[in-house]
Amino acid sequence: MEVSALKKMIDDLSLCEDVMVENTDLIIDGNALYYFLYYTSDPKLDQRCGGDYPGFKHEVCKFFETLQDCKVNPYVILDGGSGPEKHEHNVSRLKYKLIKAKTIAETEPYGTLPEGCDVLPPLVKDVFIEILKEEKIEFEVCLGEADPEVVSKANQEKCAVLSIDKDFYIFDVRKGFLNLHNFEWKKEEDGKIPAKLYTHSKFCEHFKLDPALMPVFASIAGNDYSNLEDNHIFANRSSSPGEPNIKRLDGMLRFLSEVKLNGLNDSQKRERALSEALNHVGKKEKQKFKFAIERYVEPEKNKKQPSSKLPAWVCEKVKHGKLTSFATSVLDQKIVMLTPLVEDFSQHSSYQAAYRIRQYFYGLLTGGEITEYDRDGENIKYYRVQPIPEIQRKQQNLRKVEGCRVFEEALEVQTSVLENIPDQLKLPVYVTVFWFKSLQQHHCLHALLLWFVCEPDGPEEFERKMKVLNDEGVSNWKSCVAHAFSQWQCCMRQSLHLNQLLCSPLPEPQFARLYCGPLLHRLADGDTIEEVQKTLRGEKKKLYDRLKTVCNPSSGEGSSVLRVEVPSTGERSSGMSSPSEEGWEQVANNKNRKNGKKKRATREKADK
Repeated sequence: MEVSALKKMIDDLSLCEDVMVENTDLIIDGNALYYFLYYTSDPKLDQRCGGDYPGFKHEVCKFFETLQDCKVNPYVILDGGSGPEKHEHNVSRLKYKLIKAKTIAETEPYGTLPEGCDVLPPLVKDVFIEILKEEKIEFEVCLGEADPEVVSKANQEKCAVLSIDKDFYIFDVRKGFLNLHNFEWKKEEDGKIPAKLYTHSKFCEHFKLDPALMPVFASIAGNDYSNLEDNHIFANRSSSPGEPNIKRLDGMLRFLSEVKLNGLNDSQKRERALSEALNHVGKKEKQKFKFAIERYVEPEKNKKQPSSKLPAWVCEKVKHGKLTSFATSVLDQKIVMLTPLVEDFSQHSSYQAAYRIRQYFYGLLTGGEITEYDRDGENIKYYRVQPIPEIQRKQQNLRKVEGCRVFEEALEVQTSVLENIPDQLKLPVYVTVFWFKSLQQHHCLHALLLWFVCEPDGPEEFERKMKVLNDEGVSNWKSCVAHAFSQWQCCMRQSLHLNQLLCSPLPEPQFARLYCGPLLHRLADGDTIEEVQKTLRGEKKKLYDRLKTVCNPSSGEGSSVLRVEVPSTGERSSGMSSPSEEGWEQVANNKNRKNGKKKRATREKADK
C-alpha cells in the first residue's frame, strides 16, 4: 500500500503499543529489510558511485547479530516478482526510478538530495541472499509477491511481521505488525529492542470500523491496483486537524463506519460498502476495486502457485536463492524490467553492455523472444529481444563441462585465461575481460584489478592505503567513470545469474566483495593508481601483474570511448518507435560526430 499518510495518522493517534522485542519468532519481509537497511544506514551507504556492498554487509550482519542477542528467531521471506495485473504500475515505477537515478547522477558531490531520492545499487539483493546463507538465517524466495506468504506464515507461527510495507496495516496479522521505522534495533539494551506494535483490532476499534471493511478502505484509499479519485469529497467529511491526505483517509474511515451492514456476511459487507463509497463520489466502475479488495481477503489463497510454464527445478532453485527470481518473469510472462541505474544519461543504457549475456540467459530458459523495459535517453521504452540463434533450449541437467562451454560462448572469453587465477576471482576476471573489450576504459580497469587483489583487513601498507582512500571518499566524481562501472556491474550481475543457471561451472565469488563504489571511483585516477601500485608487494604484485596480462590493456594508447554495438536483425527492436537496425547505427554515428571531439579529448586526458 502506498498511502504514505497512513503511518503518520496511526502514529499521531498513538494507535501502536510500545513493546520490547525479545525471545520470540519474527517473520521478516526481506525486500523491505534490505531496502531499509541500505537507505537508513549511518553513515549513509553510497548510491552515487554504484554502491558499497562491503558496507552493506556490515550493516546487515549487525542487524542479525542484534536479533540473535535478543533471542529473536527470524524467518525471512523475499519477493519473487509481480504478476501481469501490476504491469502498468511497474512501468510507472520504472519511470519514477529513472527520474530519481538522473537526479542523483546530476547532483554535485556532497550535495543535498530531495527526501526519498534513493536508488538501490544493482547487486544488493544478491548480496543480501548471500549473507542470509552465510549467517544461516532461514529464508525463502516466493514465486510471486511475498505479502500473502508473509501473512500466512506469521499467523501460522503465531508471531508478528517486520516490514515497512503499509499493506500490513490492512492485512489481519493476528500478532501484529512492527514497522521498521519504529523498530529501534540500534538502541537494543539488556537483550531487548524497543519497538511499536500495530494491531488490526485496535485500529478498527478506534474508528468503529467493521474489520471486514479494511480491504475496502485499502482499495479506495490507494494501492498498487486501485485509487479512488474523490475530489476532496471524503476529506470534507473529516473533522481531523491533520494535513489534507490524513483528512481524506479519516473521512473515508468515518464514511465506511457508518455503512449499514446488519444481517450481512463479510463478503456482502464489502460489496455494500464499496458500492456506497463509489456512489458517494459519483463513480460506477467497480472491477479494479474488487480486484484490489480480493488480495487482502484470505491471503493464504492468494499465494502464487507455480504455473505450467515453470519447471519444478526452476521453482526449487528460486525458492532457495540459487537462481535469480526474475527467471520466473522470463518464463511466465516473457517480460523483464531493467531498473534504472545511476549512470551517464547522455550515453546508452548500461544494460546494453550485458545484452549478449542476457540473450544467452533468455535463450537457455525459453528459446524464445523476451520483452525488456529499459532506459532510452530519459524515457522508458520496451524492446523485443531475440536469443542467440544457436542456443538450444536446455534443462536443469546441464553438465559442468557443457556449462563452461556455454559460458565461454556467451562472454566470448576462453577459460584458459583463468589459469593461475584464484577461484574467488575467476568469475569477476572473466566478466572484466568481456567488459573491457567493449569499453577501453583503462583507469577503471586498473581500479578494478587493484580492488581484486585488496584484502581490506590485512596489515600491509597496500591495505592501509586502500582504507585511507575509501575513508577519504570521492573527490572528483566523473560521469564517464560512473557509467563504466555501471556497465561492469550489469555484466557482473547477469554473469552471476547465467552461472547459476548453468549449475555454477565457475566458482561463485563472494558477492559482498565484488564492488565498493567510493573506493573504486577514488582509485580510477591516474595519479592514485600509480601511487597505490607502488605499495604492492610480494604475491599481491604478482597477482596484479598476472591480471593485467589476462585483461591485456593497451599500452596507454587506447581510447576510452565506448564502442556502440549494433544489434543484429530482430535482436532489440522497440515496440515504441525505437530505431531499426540501421537506425541504431545512425544514432551512434550522429552522436559520435556531434560529441566525439569534445568527449574524446576529455576522456583521453582522463586516461593519461
